[in-house]
Amino acid sequence: MSLTTTAQIPTQLNVINRQQLGIVDNDAEETYAAIDLGSNSFHMIIARQAHGQMQVVDKHKEMVRLRSGLDKKGYLTEEAFESGIACLERFGQRLKGVPLQNIRAVGTNTLRNAKNSREFLAKARQALGSSIQIISGQEEARLIYLGVALGLPKSDEQRLVMDIGGGSTEYIIGQRNQHHHLTSTEMGCVSVNQKFFGNDETSAINFAKAIDACRNILRPHRQQLITRSWDTAIGASGTIKSIGQILEQNKWSENGITLEGMLKFKDALIDAQQIEQAKIAGLKEERRPVICGGLSVLIATFMELNIDVMQVSANALREGLVFDTLGRLHSDDARNVSVHAMQKWMQVDEKQADAVSTTAIHLLKQAHNVWGLHSETLDYQNLLRWASELHECGIAINYRRYRNHSAYLVENSDMAGFDQQEKQILGAMLLNHRGKFSNKVLDGLDSDLREAVLYLTVLLRLAVRMHRGRDLEKLEPELQIISNEDSTGLTLVFADKWLEEHPLSQLDLESEAKRLAPIGFELNFK
Repeated sequence: MSLTTTAQIPTQLNVINRQQLGIVDNDAEETYAAIDLGSNSFHMIIARQAHGQMQVVDKHKEMVRLRSGLDKKGYLTEEAFESGIACLERFGQRLKGVPLQNIRAVGTNTLRNAKNSREFLAKARQALGSSIQIISGQEEARLIYLGVALGLPKSDEQRLVMDIGGGSTEYIIGQRNQHHHLTSTEMGCVSVNQKFFGNDETSAINFAKAIDACRNILRPHRQQLITRSWDTAIGASGTIKSIGQILEQNKWSENGITLEGMLKFKDALIDAQQIEQAKIAGLKEERRPVICGGLSVLIATFMELNIDVMQVSANALREGLVFDTLGRLHSDDARNVSVHAMQKWMQVDEKQADAVSTTAIHLLKQAHNVWGLHSETLDYQNLLRWASELHECGIAINYRRYRNHSAYLVENSDMAGFDQQEKQILGAMLLNHRGKFSNKVLDGLDSDLREAVLYLTVLLRLAVRMHRGRDLEKLEPELQIISNEDSTGLTLVFADKWLEEHPLSQLDLESEAKRLAPIGFELNFK
């Protein structure tokens, strides 16, 4: 398979025309920030939007090596823990003045897997001054492709984008700004280096074992990737960028990364015997601890996917975060697309879902001030709307215990745009949208979210009850709330004779009053 390219990939991103994102601006300047808590390094970029363009104005990177700080039991060591927090405190200083809603911070492979990641994230949020989202490998791949694609010249060619992280490697195939296939694999420059080069010995045997292991990890995905095919292969990570620079400086390859050039680099490392003894132009000190692992992953990829040449992009996950944030703020939210796709896939009654959603949002607008449902980092209205739109998706599996099926589907599906916390919140709401209320699912949420999610769930339950008849009528009952220390009084005031004309709904509300009483809500209606 020939993967040559005629266009040189830009080596530096400065300006992105936001018309590529389908966004129309006024001339006001705004600042955005993206933070990538990677397994090997933490990255931050600051960008500003002015006159229809995005311009990167500041970048900062620190080699935290979080993955190297995992002990044998899967916990971050105290040293790695404190190193990460100290880095985020420095990031936090730079973020002062950036609107909170314009900041996106994400954690990837190591924070997905570390057993004490929850404790780390609690302190990290304080240090950074912003919430941090843990994203799946599939979501990571989507954001990487978005960042790379919007930094490239317009073209109809099919692209393979590859990103080597500290703990995982992502492969994405797409065209223009849209991806068609995402694959995330459990191999990265840090994890491979730890397993096969832990003694810093750059022997031929170590390289052979590492490359074979990486090929075995990639092999189950090989056929699917090759069948989709591509015109251009693009690398998008610090590791790939470093390898590209080393090959160029040593004249081992021209106009991109080649397998022949990487094998020459590998031979030079083998000749050195120890990574610290390698005297190779372009090999920076910060890359020595992970370069053998990253090179093994890249060589294995070229071999398995028959790649001839790979170009290098300066854009990656953090640029994708900025562009995705812009989309969310300008009505181009990938999460809406994911919810609609889930509805189609599970054959949800969309008219019924819309009716429940409309009523739930109507109730929220009356309750949000009383219950303090305001957040600069979480959109409670959208969370309630998405839960309303998806609450019946589990029926496609089985009506019996469908609320459990709905919760499981949302929590365990790769839904583009959603981070783990958002899916966890939706799962808790869907599990509790009817029947006996389970407090156990709230225990898995951060303490500062539990009360808000409880309130949102109560509103969802009420809306579901009122629309059980599936008559799709527009309901706008008045919601009166009296809050005290022991319980919260809720009174629903309906239009004249509505309850008389809907005896099943009245019976349902009577049943709901009994369900809500144990969790501190006294429900009345008239």
